[in-house]
Amino acid sequence: MKQVSGVHVKLGGAMVQYAPPDQPGSRHVLELDQETSVQDVLDKLHVPAEQPLMVILNDAMVARTEYATTVLTQGDALSLMPPIKAG
Repeated sequence: MKQVSGVHVKLGGAMVQYAPPDQPGSRHVLELDQETSVQDVLDKLHVPAEQPLMVILNDAMVARTEYATTVLTQGDALSLMPPIKAG
């Protein structure tokens, strides 16, 4: 399967716990198969389905209902952040 190169993933706050074991830290460049969805990345990083999460793709929010159908392309910037809580 053809690969999509250079998908930039930023893990914000507590989401850094889901960084690949061989790549600790908050910023990663992933090589993914073509037709990889946001949900595929979450699965690859072992993010549990019940994890509260904000997903931002290229400066636009992605609704949870669209994770499986939102396909990543070369050069995309994907941010996985804990939800913002106001006090």
